[in-house]
Amino acid sequence: MPDLTVRLHKPHAKQVAFMRSPAKRKVIVAGRRGGKTTGCADIAVKGLLAGHRVLEAAPVADQTTAFWDTCKQILAEPIAAGVVYKNETERLLRLPESAGGGRIRTKTAFNADTLRGDYADLLILDEYAMMEPSAWDEVGAPMLLDNDGDAVFISTPMRKNHFHSLYVRALGDDTGRWAAFQFTSHDNPYLSREALAEITADMTEDAYRQEILAEFLDNEGAVFRNIGACLHAPLDVEPKAHKGHHVVLGADWGKKGDYTAFSVVCADCRAELARHRRNMLDYHVQRQDLVTLCERWGVDQIVPEANAMGEPIIEELRRDPALRGVAIEPFDTTSTSKPPLIESLRLCFERVEGQWQADPIWTGELEAYEVKYSGQAGRPVYSAPEGVHDDTVMARALAWWAVARPSRVTYMPSIYG
Repeated sequence: MPDLTVRLHKPHAKQVAFMRSPAKRKVIVAGRRGGKTTGCADIAVKGLLAGHRVLEAAPVADQTTAFWDTCKQILAEPIAAGVVYKNETERLLRLPESAGGGRIRTKTAFNADTLRGDYADLLILDEYAMMEPSAWDEVGAPMLLDNDGDAVFISTPMRKNHFHSLYVRALGDDTGRWAAFQFTSHDNPYLSREALAEITADMTEDAYRQEILAEFLDNEGAVFRNIGACLHAPLDVEPKAHKGHHVVLGADWGKKGDYTAFSVVCADCRAELARHRRNMLDYHVQRQDLVTLCERWGVDQIVPEANAMGEPIIEELRRDPALRGVAIEPFDTTSTSKPPLIESLRLCFERVEGQWQADPIWTGELEAYEVKYSGQAGRPVYSAPEGVHDDTVMARALAWWAVARPSRVTYMPSIYG
């Protein structure tokens, strides 16, 4: 193949972060004109040159056109030389087999069925917030199985829908397989201030936050509001500052492969003092982690979830001499007891009655948590969306239950108390 110029863009700092990431699943939340399409076009062209099959899909034709035109611009010289085959009707760019056989194809995917039967080594779902979730769950994921292909989900937010759930999932991943990125329109240094002013001239405040700042706004099913106003608990607090205070620990136990989460809250100042979240632990390690937190922060009350896994750990806690004098109040989570538990934490945020430590994973789970109503009586059902954890929400809810309802506490000290 002759030496030809491929004109990749000079990426800005936020683009560099996701373009260089080795993660197999990248979730990119970006403001309008933030550079998400050019960044993905560069990724696609590199994939083509490496011999990969790249499929880009967007809900409507206008959105695929921006990506298509950018790829053609990058590959203008190889296309003109006949080295890269171009088919405008099929929206297809392809190298000959002798040069690796890589290709880029674009499709509209407002309906996920339009993607069925295709295949890819790299799948780019552009404006995924506007697609059906099945575009990934039922169609996209299976097409990558043969070669363990890569996926890029990129969009401007659209409330807290399935795209937000995927973003929270990526934030909480600690395997390296998923990665989350977020940047605003202001982060693109190549976007002129005049162009940005023109875009935002007639926007409402909510539209500006969503379209330019790339914020996920609350939707009707969101449980917790005013989250930002309640994330001011200091991260560098010293235990001695709370010596003698009533300190509570909420514990949500994780099954194998799931997360265990602890939240330590000072009931006197109504502020979170510490957080703890780990997974893939046997119950002996979980118990020791809890005991260590209790000793460090002077915890005098534990509210552990009394599920099937929690019961043996709770019995061990009651026998532990390190917890002598600590009140243990197991909480049995059922369809009847869970709504008031979550409602108590909801009111904490609604009324800004407590302060919590800021952490992207813990905040993401709060933002994603939702309520649906079941049956003719409209019974509330609280849960995290599919694919999103709720362990940190439950740990905080259990701690706050004791803080907000001290009169309900039944003291069950250790056998050494």
